[in-house]
Amino acid sequence: MHNLETSIADWRKTMIAVHQYTPGTLDELEGHLRETVQELVRAGLNEAQAFDRAVAGLGSPLTLASEFEKLRPALWLPVKIVTAVIVALALALPCYLVFKVYSGAWSLLLAVHVFTVTLGYTTTMLLGLLGICFVCQRCHSDFSAGSQESLARISAIFARVGACFTLIGIVLGSIWSKLEWGRYWDWDGKEIGGLCIMIWLVCYLIAQRSRGVAPRALLLACVFGGNVVGLGWFGPNLLSGLHSYGTPAYSWLLLAGTVFSMSFILLGMAPAGWLRSRRA
Repeated sequence: MHNLETSIADWRKTMIAVHQYTPGTLDELEGHLRETVQELVRAGLNEAQAFDRAVAGLGSPLTLASEFEKLRPALWLPVKIVTAVIVALALALPCYLVFKVYSGAWSLLLAVHVFTVTLGYTTTMLLGLLGICFVCQRCHSDFSAGSQESLARISAIFARVGACFTLIGIVLGSIWSKLEWGRYWDWDGKEIGGLCIMIWLVCYLIAQRSRGVAPRALLLACVFGGNVVGLGWFGPNLLSGLHSYGTPAYSWLLLAGTVFSMSFILLGMAPAGWLRSRRA
């Protein structure tokens, strides 16, 4: 006996194997498929025949994939800029670190630690900038559901890159600390800051994997993540101890940056296109 739910589940697996459809797009296609099946059943076909004809009418997975490729929008400009900055940093920073190692100022282990931590923190901070750009554009016009899902997936890629480099940097920093000072972890301000950044990245990736968190909420969370990086990376500089090289002006700058970025979270909660509507 034909089982429609089993057939649809197999159809979804085939579609995903051929093309990386977003969940929203696949759900929409499934909705059309179910409606067609119901219409054909009412016309007198049995369920198996109706399903086969509905799938044929919808098109083969390869045909649908090619059509979606034609409709795929160009990569969002802020994503291109963020990617270019990360690549440029990954290429330029080693030149400075090689100089430090060959001059005898730093050990190779410390240089690699600085490279990974800087790349991880910068990637996560730029993720916050991506969230700010999302809020700014949304003030003028809303993103489609597909665009928001696409941006959420891209943000998850940046978050994974940031998490990988941050984790490696924390581990290498602990090893270097053991070799230099005889301990792996001393709850120094920089260590706590790095741990907070790592925890936020893990929480973000878990939320991104959850179907219950909307793409817009994830993109707004990116803005908050930028604050976590700013406080975790530069905040310890204002504390007493090893990293106490901050100034009063520096603290005000850090506070202003935090307030500025947090305001975008509030703007992101406003209705889409509110700025254009107000001007009109």
